[in-house]
Amino acid sequence: MPSNLRDVLAIGLFVVLAGYVGFSGIHLGLLLIERFA
Repeated sequence: MPSNLRDVLAIGLFVVLAGYVGFSGIHLGLLLIERFA
């Protein structure tokens, strides 16, 4: 059970970090496009 729970937590944390990084990247990209447009 602990290993399964640990895997679930690891996957969840990875998904959250990936989503945050992706959202931040898109947001920064839009800011740069608006600035240089």
